[in-house]
Amino acid sequence: MKQISQTSRTAGKRGRIGAAAALSALLLALSACGFNVQTLQPYTPSDGVDIYVGAGPNGQPTSSTIKVGGLMIIAKTPTSGFLSATMVAQDDDSLTSVTGNVLKPDGSTGDALTVDVANPISVGGNEAVVLVDQSPVTVKAASLPAGLNASLTLTFTKAGSQQVTVPIVDGNNSTYATVQPSAPASNG
Repeated sequence: MKQISQTSRTAGKRGRIGAAAALSALLLALSACGFNVQTLQPYTPSDGVDIYVGAGPNGQPTSSTIKVGGLMIIAKTPTSGFLSATMVAQDDDSLTSVTGNVLKPDGSTGDALTVDVANPISVGGNEAVVLVDQSPVTVKAASLPAGLNASLTLTFTKAGSQQVTVPIVDGNNSTYATVQPSAPASNG
């Protein structure tokens, strides 16, 4: 009968523990999704797009940056609609104009948009400004087809201009059917 020394038993036990640890690490590496999974990424929970206007170096926001969230055109007829978005800024600024074009399905430039910002829209003080709670920012074009995109350039007094591609959504769809811009009540 062969005798096994204490040293051999200890070495065998260490080997099995090492193999189990290596196997556990391998299984963990193969089963882990990582940190770049979709559920961990920031997203816009709406049809609109988010942009920073007047961002600082490396695209990082500063106190003068304006965050525009959920920007889209809501088309109520085949030729007209309005802008919808929420804007927030720390420093005082104003949206003074919006220009742009409808984009054709192939991405080329389509009909010019006529966007009416009746009065500059003030932002600042870290207060959210909801465009549909303001005087309407109307959008008109020879054709404003829901389902396509538009290229817009937003211009602010201090933050400057930013170009962005936004969706044109059907304002008669049940999601947007009740959304209508309305001027805030006056206090006088």
